[in-house]
Amino acid sequence: MDIRQLHYFREIVNQGSISKAAEVLHIAQPPLSQQLKKLETELGTILIHRYRQKWELTETGEVLYQYAEKLLSTMKDIKQQIAEIEQGSAGMLRIGVSSACLNLLADYVSLYREKFPNVKISIEKGNSEELLKKLDRKEIEVALLLRLDHSENYFVKALGKQEYIMISPRSWGNVFSPEKVTFKEMANHPFIMLGAMGGHSYYENILRAFDEENVTPQIVMESKDLTTVTAMVSRGLGLSIIPRVAYAVPMDQLMIHELKNFDFRVEPVMIKTKNERVSKAATQFWELVDSCE
Repeated sequence: MDIRQLHYFREIVNQGSISKAAEVLHIAQPPLSQQLKKLETELGTILIHRYRQKWELTETGEVLYQYAEKLLSTMKDIKQQIAEIEQGSAGMLRIGVSSACLNLLADYVSLYREKFPNVKISIEKGNSEELLKKLDRKEIEVALLLRLDHSENYFVKALGKQEYIMISPRSWGNVFSPEKVTFKEMANHPFIMLGAMGGHSYYENILRAFDEENVTPQIVMESKDLTTVTAMVSRGLGLSIIPRVAYAVPMDQLMIHELKNFDFRVEPVMIKTKNERVSKAATQFWELVDSCE
């Protein structure tokens, strides 16, 4: 069993099929199948039960997959550390960001690029659940997202609390008074809800605010992606409630409204995994954001 075989096996599991893995690895399918059979023969076990329409990872296959993940991740870290020493530079910065924090990230990246113009930056967008998984798999090193209810396993850097606002389509005109909008007023219009996600309670807080005014929102659509929510509102499909920090320029198709009787705040944060080494680039980015607060 060698590193190449472990790499092939991990890719087969990640892709869910030998054919898809072969495409990603840029090799033919028959040699990849042979490598899998060779690995099973060497270990004296079946790693994957293969059926006509599907396949299933065995118990021993799961053990080997977890081992391959750790070993290959460690090797990647070693190569990265050596490259940084040899190059005398920070290499690659890998950041994750939720749609609610894109504007903040753009500001920080702009400052970072001024100080470290030679560092390559890779940005992964996703919701909080997706970003946490990417952090755990070391696909990213830091992430900007809204503060989680449970974050014991992460170092957290607070970036300032933000209130919520209501956005409505500009095509609707002035259907709301210039004063703060009530939840009772919003209940008379189609509502596009920012979907519930683990670790966040805003979904429940919004529903509770409607309930406290004895009304029910007309939820016509839900999405965990804030960019999708704002796009649907801009097309006149409904109104929504989003964090103030989240809305982006241009806003020519949207109108912004303050909310009445809704004191809930969200807090953008930057996080990184505890007890895990991060690259020189990630350390520099963390320190830069820290100096801005």
